[in-house]
Amino acid sequence: MVRIERSRRRESNVFLDGDPEPRPPRARGFGLGTRSADEWLWGPDEMRWRRAFSGRPEQVALAREFAGALLAGAECLDVVEFVVSELTANTIRHSRTAEAGGWFGLELVFDDPVYVAVVDNGGRGVPAVKEPVDLLATSGRGLYAVSQLVCRMGIEGNPQCGHKVWAEVALDRELGAGLL
Repeated sequence: MVRIERSRRRESNVFLDGDPEPRPPRARGFGLGTRSADEWLWGPDEMRWRRAFSGRPEQVALAREFAGALLAGAECLDVVEFVVSELTANTIRHSRTAEAGGWFGLELVFDDPVYVAVVDNGGRGVPAVKEPVDLLATSGRGLYAVSQLVCRMGIEGNPQCGHKVWAEVALDRELGAGLL
């Protein structure tokens, strides 16, 4: 059962895959008939999506594809896909997410900056951004690399209740621009 939330500020629609798409929010100040679909879709309000994934390694690629589909055409797409891959892989490797019944959540907000958050099931320590000691190491550099690509990032929660690791990516940020 995959749960997706897509909302606009102050208005939220929650539905399950297969359910009909909720009706668009009412326009503020004038009827929908006076706005084009493009004006409604790309209006000033943020677009927010949430999706839960089972805690299996193959779900990392599905989470990246989900983000890619939602942000198709954005200059920052490669950076967002990288951030999603790193954060979701970390939650599977370093939390209880990969245990039986485990899951992780992905939240994306299409705004400037783009907001990316991954929620886990806690356990096995606290995520931390550490400057790499060995640049040739095969692990331990993911959150540091993310920190170098984003405007801001944060880590909330605890091992008992779970963590949320979030990052904000400038809408015009390209992957090759100033990486490490």
